[in-house]
Amino acid sequence: MAVIAFNARLIIPGRLDGIGWFSLETIQRIASAHPEHSFHLIFDRPAPDELFASENIVTHHLYPPARRPWLVDLFMDYAVPRLLNRIQANLFVGPDGFLSRRTSVAQLAVMHDLNFEHHPEWLPPRVAKHYRARFREFSSIATRIATVSEFSKRDISSRYGVDEDRIDAVYNGLGGVYMSADFDASRRQEMRSTWADNAEYFVYVGTLHARKNIEGLLGAFAAYCRSGGLWNLVIVGTPLWKRKKLGAMQVYQALEPEVKVRVCFTGWQEQETVAAIVATAGAMVFIPWYEGFGVPLIEAFSVGTPVILSNRTALPEIAGDAARLVDPSDEDAVAQSMLYLEKNPQVCLEMAAAGRIRAKAFTWDRSARALWSSIARTAGLPDDSPTDHHATL
Repeated sequence: MAVIAFNARLIIPGRLDGIGWFSLETIQRIASAHPEHSFHLIFDRPAPDELFASENIVTHHLYPPARRPWLVDLFMDYAVPRLLNRIQANLFVGPDGFLSRRTSVAQLAVMHDLNFEHHPEWLPPRVAKHYRARFREFSSIATRIATVSEFSKRDISSRYGVDEDRIDAVYNGLGGVYMSADFDASRRQEMRSTWADNAEYFVYVGTLHARKNIEGLLGAFAAYCRSGGLWNLVIVGTPLWKRKKLGAMQVYQALEPEVKVRVCFTGWQEQETVAAIVATAGAMVFIPWYEGFGVPLIEAFSVGTPVILSNRTALPEIAGDAARLVDPSDEDAVAQSMLYLEKNPQVCLEMAAAGRIRAKAFTWDRSARALWSSIARTAGLPDDSPTDHHATL
C-alpha cells in the first residue's frame, strides 16, 4: 500500500475554480479506483469531509491558512513536511503546482499554465513575484510535472529547461452538469428573459481578469452592434483580484448607451445556472490572450453552443476544428465573426454538431486515469490504467 498526499486547499465548496474542480474531480475518482492505497488530503481550513466518502481517504486541517504568499511558504515548507513525515508518505501531489522545498518525499506538481511568466502585470505584483520565483524552483524540485495541454507542456519545458519526458499532459474534463445537460424550451426562455431581455445573445464565461481580454470582447461587441448586429451579450463571472480595478469596467462605462444596455454582467452563478446560460446562448465568444486549457470552451461544445475562439496558446489544440478561430487583438474581425454566426444559422448547427463530438474527448474519468498514470510513474507504482488518455486529440 502506498500513502499518497494531496494539497487539497483549493477544494472550497461554493468557491470552486478551475484548479479546485480539477483537484476534486480527479481525487475522488483516483481514490475510488485504487482502494489498495491510502490518500491523505491536506487543507488550510476545515476539510469538506462530505465530499470524500471513500474509506481510503483521510483529511487533515493544517495551519497557517495559506492566503498570502508568505503564508503559502510557511504552509508548504513547514506544516506540510511535518505531516508527510508523520504519515510516512510515499508521494506528495500539488494540483495547484505548489510543492514543499523542505521534504525528501517524491513530488508531482500539476502546473496548469505559466501566464504569470509571460505577463506578470496581470497579477498583483507580490503574487506575480512569488509565482515566478517558486515555480522555477518547483520545476527542479519536482520528480515529475503534469500539465493540462501539450501547449503548456512545451511552455514549461522551454521556460524552465525541463525535459519533456518528465512532463505529462493531463487534460481537464467536463463537469457533471454539462455531461447530463438537457435544458427544455421553458428553461431556455427563462435564461433569455432573465439575462438578455428576451433576446438571443452571445455569452462569455470566466473570471473578469486582464488575461481574459474582456476589454477586447466589449470593443468587439460594440463594433458588432454598430454593424447592425441584433444579439445581446451576457458576461458570467467575477473579478479574480477584487482590489484591482479592471480596465474592462472603464471600457464598459465608455460604451454608447444603446450598446451598454445590451450587456449583462451576471456576477457569480451556480454551476447549473451557468450551464443553462451557456446552453441557451446563440454562441460563446471566448477570446483570451492566454490559456493553458480553456474549460469554458469544452463546456460550450458539450451543450451544442458554437464558439468564436482566440487563436492563441492552448485554445486551438483543445478546439480542434470545432470552433471559429480569430485574432483576439482584432476587434473588427471578432465583430464580423459574431455577425456571421448571427446571419448563418446553418453554420451554427454544423459547429454545434462538431463541438458535441469534440467535447466527448474530455471527461473527468479520462483525466483521473491520466493523472493516476503520472502519479504511478512518479511514485514507482504499477499502472493498470487503460492507455486511452486523450488519445483522440
